Amino acid sequence: MSRVIKLITKLRVGVIVAAGLTVLWTAGDLRQFAQIDPNASAAEISARLDDVLARAMEKYSIAGVAAGAIRDGEIIWSARMGRASEEGDSVTGSTAFNVGSVSKPLTVWAVLALAQDGSIELDAPISRYLEQFELPTGEYDLEEVTIRRLLHHTAGTNRHGYGGYGAHEDQPADAVELSSVFEPLAVVRQPGERRVYSGGGYVLLQMMIEDVTGLSFEAALQDLVLRPLEMTDSGFALAKLPSPSAAFSYYGSTIEDLRDVALAAAGAYASGDDMARFLLAHSTGGGVLDDSSLDAAFAPTEPNASFAMSYSRWETPFGLLIGHGGNNSAWNAQIYVRPETQDGFYFLANSTSGAQLDFDLSCAWLSMIDVQEGRDRCAEAISVTHKISWVACGVVLLSMLVFYWLLAGMILGKRSLSIRPCSFGPIRLTLRMIVFLGVIVLLGVAVSVFYTDMLMWRTEVTLIDEMPVNEIGGLLMSTTILLILLGAALWSSPIKSALKRKGPVSS
Repeated sequence: MSRVIKLITKLRVGVIVAAGLTVLWTAGDLRQFAQIDPNASAAEISARLDDVLARAMEKYSIAGVAAGAIRDGEIIWSARMGRASEEGDSVTGSTAFNVGSVSKPLTVWAVLALAQDGSIELDAPISRYLEQFELPTGEYDLEEVTIRRLLHHTAGTNRHGYGGYGAHEDQPADAVELSSVFEPLAVVRQPGERRVYSGGGYVLLQMMIEDVTGLSFEAALQDLVLRPLEMTDSGFALAKLPSPSAAFSYYGSTIEDLRDVALAAAGAYASGDDMARFLLAHSTGGGVLDDSSLDAAFAPTEPNASFAMSYSRWETPFGLLIGHGGNNSAWNAQIYVRPETQDGFYFLANSTSGAQLDFDLSCAWLSMIDVQEGRDRCAEAISVTHKISWVACGVVLLSMLVFYWLLAGMILGKRSLSIRPCSFGPIRLTLRMIVFLGVIVLLGVAVSVFYTDMLMWRTEVTLIDEMPVNEIGGLLMSTTILLILLGAALWSSPIKSALKRKGPVSS
């Protein structure tokens, strides 16, 4: 018996030591964001951002990145790191990344270019120009579904976004067919009443651009925006890109790229060099847009001044800051630009874990340009990630206690991991089964979220709208362990109490 007691004591000490190490590890791994002195030289800023990027790529296992920073109209930092293909080809300035919803600002520029040359009127109903598609009639006046409102996400259209199609999947032939495959495009709320993000609205703009120009959307965007801005390594047709990147999972393995039919909403590919050109054009129009068109693009939305035409917008003491993020499958992108001061930032990543890089790099750049709101929102996001980390730590500690209780009970001969229907009866056994199945369902949800690429939750806790995936992943992993242990606990039986109920065994 003394040997058993010694074993239990060692187990208890081991649990205490493990708990202490867990607390120390959690405390040491809490995420921080690098703050950069706005008065630092370009060389100092570049070195600091290089350091932030290198650390983040290692920590989050990101395959490839193209990122850059602009100050006073000059590119002061340009980073091309990691691999663009499974074979190990390096990311270069011409490597094209899928930019997800950053496609929308490109669409905005194309629509404004058409309005600028008189081909369309921004305040006209889109039905005036649509030939291949007709919005279904309903309780709302379709005359109020104007091009300007579609650009602002205030037209009342449905569909937040659309899924992509794998290489071996049949995809809709065009945007019209896309509308029939998914929820049909329709007006589901009063136009102009409030802003609701709508990829469906941008699909309508995509069809309008094709009908007005007589070209495919890809060809029209090349003529209207990409070629005039000399974005030679960018486009919406993957097969036509000179150097497209592959997509990588959270675990570093190559995954199947998804083809988009909703090109205007999320189908663009752009290289780092081209994205820098696009951001620089926000100050001058780049020969595509004049000052009045730029003003229209950046003007606040009537129901919500925090948004412009597919840009988030923030008023700062040093001028208007606008930005947009994008996520598609394993792709992540983020742009910010302050047109008045000609400051800008972008990052493009080909990995699911790139969402984490968004936070680290964006917050460093926001501190550099001395945007107080950005600092505050980054600090808020830091607070959220810390809370998630400590909750995960608490779940781990609880798991250790459950493990100790189970193992100690089995060592002492007080518990076993077996069903004892004779002892507990059918009702108690049924209840146990129901609870156990509930635990298994929760376990399945946790595993499906964490151990796959399904972690797509988003929040607006910072200027960057990405959920802290690493912290959430840690919480889910610790919860998974706890659920497994709780499942084992449900099957454990108190041996001694069961024997007492049976009474003495007759000889």
